[in-house]
Amino acid sequence: MDFNFWKNYFLNNKLNLKLIEWDEDYNLSTYERETIIKSIQQFQLGENSEGKYLINNAKKYVLKTQDQDYYDALLEFIREEQRHARDLAKFMRRQDIPLIQDHWVDQVFRKLRRFAGLESSVMVLITAEIIAKVYYKALKMCTNSKVLNGLCDQILQDEEKHVEFQSETLRKLTEHRNKTLISISRFIHRALLEGTLIIVWNQHNEVFRAGGYSFSSFCSACRNEFKESKKY
Repeated sequence: MDFNFWKNYFLNNKLNLKLIEWDEDYNLSTYERETIIKSIQQFQLGENSEGKYLINNAKKYVLKTQDQDYYDALLEFIREEQRHARDLAKFMRRQDIPLIQDHWVDQVFRKLRRFAGLESSVMVLITAEIIAKVYYKALKMCTNSKVLNGLCDQILQDEEKHVEFQSETLRKLTEHRNKTLISISRFIHRALLEGTLIIVWNQHNEVFRAGGYSFSSFCSACRNEFKESKKY
């Protein structure tokens, strides 16, 4: 796998973003607002990360492998995530939805990345991105806002490649392991996914229900995304 491909992909992607109709004058209805407010606050916070622990782990990887392209690609990936946060924040301000600075779920994921090595950090990231692919499909169905629909489309397009990038990274990090150790790693990853599904549903079920998901179909959709990620 060539990380130079991913560096160039991210650089090119930010020059070819979807057109967002920021000038629309649509205001969320009371129902729409009540459905998404707490949920979009949490997701906006989660997208907004400096990635300093991930970057530190990436620096160690580069010192070991001399693969500077990975480091450069990772920085562009982080910038893309930060763009998601900025765009969501812009939408929220236009709809008078307050930004939040802290949430216990976000703190849990940040602590997991803080005390993890590169492989575990990437595993946590893929888990979040797999669920995000289902979440933004549901969020898009929750309002008639063209801005929010456009943002969801752009984020979904980005997340598709994020999962691919991180999945290929995991494969690169584990390519010299024997099958038993790889199976253990996949079991841990699956367990992380299953635990996260319960937390995310508990926190965001109003958006998922409004988007047409039951708990069962939400879990099935995320598990299917998880299975697809293993093809990369």
